[in-house]
Amino acid sequence: MKKNIRLIFISFIILIIFPSDWSYAIEIQQPVAEESVTSESTEESMPSESSEIPVDDSSFSQESTTEEESIENGKITNTNDTNNLVDENNSEINSKNMLRADDPQDTDGFWLVDTAATLTEYLKDSQKLKFRLTDNIDLGSNGYQLKDGMIIDGANHIITYNKGASATRGFYANQENAVIEIRNTQFGNSDGSGAVGYYGFLSGGSAINMTFIFDSVDYYSTNGQMIYNTNGSVLMRGQNTIDQRGTSTYSQEWAEINYVEIQNGHTSITHSSNQTRAFIWSTSTYLANPHANQSQIVVRENAQLDIQTNSNMTYGTLAPSYVVEKNAVFNLDKVTLATDSARNQFFASNQTQPVTFDFQEQSQVDFKLPLPINLYTAKGGMNIGENADVSLDVASGTIFTTSSSSNFALNMNKAKQVSFAGTSIGTLGLNGANGVNNLSFTSNYLQKIETFSSKTDSAPTQELFKQASDLSVQGTNFTNIPGSSSPFSDGELLALKNAQKLVFSEFVDVPDQLELYALKSLDTSVSLIGSSVNNGSQATEVKFFIFSSEEDANDLRKARQIVTLNSFENQKNTVLKSQYEITIDGLNPNTLYWAQMVVINQAGESEFSDAEIFATQPQLSNLTANVTTTTAIINGVLASDTGKWTDYSNGEAAAIPDQQADFGSKYRQVTVEYSKNKDFPKAETMSQVAVLSGNKNQNFSAKLKGLEGDVTYYVRVSVAGVYGEEVVLAMTPLTEFQTITDIIKVEVPIEMAFQTQNKDIGTLQEGQVSSSEYPVVNKGNTPTKVSITNLTKENAAANQLQLLDSLSGNLGQDELALQLLVDNNQAEPLFLTNELSQNPLSVGVLNVNEEKNLRLKGKYFNATRQAIFPTYKVTFKVEKDEE
Repeated sequence: MKKNIRLIFISFIILIIFPSDWSYAIEIQQPVAEESVTSESTEESMPSESSEIPVDDSSFSQESTTEEESIENGKITNTNDTNNLVDENNSEINSKNMLRADDPQDTDGFWLVDTAATLTEYLKDSQKLKFRLTDNIDLGSNGYQLKDGMIIDGANHIITYNKGASATRGFYANQENAVIEIRNTQFGNSDGSGAVGYYGFLSGGSAINMTFIFDSVDYYSTNGQMIYNTNGSVLMRGQNTIDQRGTSTYSQEWAEINYVEIQNGHTSITHSSNQTRAFIWSTSTYLANPHANQSQIVVRENAQLDIQTNSNMTYGTLAPSYVVEKNAVFNLDKVTLATDSARNQFFASNQTQPVTFDFQEQSQVDFKLPLPINLYTAKGGMNIGENADVSLDVASGTIFTTSSSSNFALNMNKAKQVSFAGTSIGTLGLNGANGVNNLSFTSNYLQKIETFSSKTDSAPTQELFKQASDLSVQGTNFTNIPGSSSPFSDGELLALKNAQKLVFSEFVDVPDQLELYALKSLDTSVSLIGSSVNNGSQATEVKFFIFSSEEDANDLRKARQIVTLNSFENQKNTVLKSQYEITIDGLNPNTLYWAQMVVINQAGESEFSDAEIFATQPQLSNLTANVTTTTAIINGVLASDTGKWTDYSNGEAAAIPDQQADFGSKYRQVTVEYSKNKDFPKAETMSQVAVLSGNKNQNFSAKLKGLEGDVTYYVRVSVAGVYGEEVVLAMTPLTEFQTITDIIKVEVPIEMAFQTQNKDIGTLQEGQVSSSEYPVVNKGNTPTKVSITNLTKENAAANQLQLLDSLSGNLGQDELALQLLVDNNQAEPLFLTNELSQNPLSVGVLNVNEEKNLRLKGKYFNATRQAIFPTYKVTFKVEKDEE
């Protein structure tokens, strides 16, 4: 409130008697009893208090009673002249208070002050600017004018004073652009006594732009105001504790000022009064004041301000501004000390000037309010910065009250958490024009909006997830702004409307709800598609793990491959539902694999997904055809253990790549399919199951029979994979062969003679039969089977002989054991008998241009008989080899 000071005639008498040099402190004895001052009216319609008169801005006056002596209201000058001061009884100043000759100083240049009298003497010297107390001092009701550059270090001592309703008692200053600092000092006693006065422990006069710095200052008062510097500013540093509570006359606002800055440290203010309705009164409109037309509190980076008050935050209609910088803390509690509804508003007057709340990066703000922040028609807004943590709790009503003409907007830019709690639906109480964007938010991660039907509820009625949105709020109606990046559904807008509490929070957690599928597996590759809910933060990496055993899953050291995705072009990588697709190569054919994935975001790494099993397909590495006229032998090789893997047993960083696979499955069945139509229509396709061999059945062979001559056939194979499913494989280009027209031409001797020899009679060789070798040659173009199918006796001599099927005969009988040897293979002789027509004898298969040699061998058991000459006809059957 304005401090109005009454002047009386005796003031002028004093000025006539004494010179006007006020460069040093004035030490005047005051009567014990002072005239009381009428307290400020609490009615907004009353501009001033009934017992006060306005202070002239060009003067700075001291109030006195009829027995007090006053100070001239003109400009206070700084001189070094010595002036004689007298007290009320005209006695001279005691000589003990005069300046001492030794002038003790601390090592850092501070003048040591033990009493108020010593300080009085030091202040006479314009060169003395730095003072340090060595004891508690009582300033009484005397005046001590401070000037630019002065520093008073209380050294943790206590200063007491009684200024009453006078600005020029105690410490005061009235010098334009002056900077004065008070540090390490307690003003008033801890019980609240000893700090009495309207104008604070350091009063600022009418001079413009004075800066008072309070560093580690404690202030206790039940009958005083702490700060008065209406045209200047106050900077708070260090640890400051202010306890200003009382019901007495001088228990007024905490500060009359336009600008308060908590520059560093922690300032804690407890303020209550029934004499005033405001915490701060801002009045200065002087253009020379850098903070003209404002009512501003700034909490600088890393500083903290705690306020408990029972009053409105400000009087007047100057533009209020509350700035909380990076990492700063501002706690405002208007509930704990609340007294009556007139003081429970945020602003004492209807706001017409812009109102600014600027809560910057990583700031922490907690407002506990009995009633809404009454904006009325005010423009401006509340901006909440990145990673800020803000809570606004209103005991009754919405967060704000605004008129329809207010353009006040709430903007949350990547805030960590913002809680709005009231007792009315719609919570916020904004009332912008139709379609006006007055509620916007963005998020570093995902923004979670929790709606509560009551501010006391612990569990939300609904959780909404958005990345960024722009809304128009008109009371309880929330509508999307066209073009909003994450518009709300009708149901979500209804949830906002019906809420009494809204909590916007940065939602980031490790990804979850992972799902992984094998879309398509080939012989050495697989396409995987995975999805996750990234819980507020895009993925920074996605890892895919390939295992060859289900028991190895969830252990990266046992993985066969690890593929990391860290470039997300053409991927759907969002802060919520995301999808990733990748192809993994170098796998082993015909192998069962288990795939897993993990997703990593700013919050950390997800759990492994469930294992997805898949099988690589068989791989055909070789296929040949050995063709005859009507047959073809198909030989092939399937790939087995040809894949590569990486050894992660010592961790991912020590991985050993290019290990040879040894974990493929055995092939189960191979069917050779052939057709004259390369499209293999079902009706024109024939098949033959192949014979498998090799340690994993990778080799196969099949004989195709009944082929047509001089025809092109196409061949492919159908392989049963590890799951038993049929996979059709073919060489590229498609394997084909052509049958040929068979030409069978075998040259066989026309006549073959055999005989016994007389010289062998009487020996072991008696009756042995032998002949020369005769070649049998395949002169055709196809492998040919040669067999003996019949034997006939052509003369009487032949009819006389009995043909045996073994070498066991009867000597002296006409018996003949006649063998046909092929390539002199005596282990497998062919006995020529009359039974050949029923049991043909195979000479063997002659490939093209192959030659076999035939000769006769046997025994005649009646060798001493007169020579006979039997004649036999043998039938050779020559045919294409079908085996």
